[in-house]
Amino acid sequence: MSDSTSQTLKQLKIKTGVVKRLHKEESVYMQEVVDQKKVVEKLKADDAEGADIRAAERVLRDSEMMVPRTRGQLEEAVQALDDLVSALKAEESINTTTEYKDAADQLKTIEAAWEAYDG
Repeated sequence: MSDSTSQTLKQLKIKTGVVKRLHKEESVYMQEVVDQKKVVEKLKADDAEGADIRAAERVLRDSEMMVPRTRGQLEEAVQALDDLVSALKAEESINTTTEYKDAADQLKTIEAAWEAYDG
C-alpha cells in the first residue's frame, strides 16, 4: 500500500469517526430535550417551587441550543466525508477497503436518520 493510499484511508477513518461521534452527540441532545421537557412538565404538574422549575427550564434551554449547534457541525462533517467518498469512488485501491465501506455506510445511516427525524 502506498503512502498516499494509507494517508487517504487514515483521513477516511478520521472523518468517519467524527461523523459517528457528532451523530451520537446529536441523538443524545435530542433525547435530553425530550426527557427534560417531561421533567419540566412534571415539576409544573406537581406544583414544585419556582426555583426548581426555572432550573429545569434552564437545563432544557441549554439542551435545545445544543441540538442546532451539533447539527451544524454534523452537517459540515457529513459534507466533508461525502466529498471525500465521492472523490474516491473511482479509486479501486481504496473503494474496496473496509474504511471506504464504513464511510459510505455511515453516510447512509445519517441520511436515513435525518429522513426519519425531519420527514
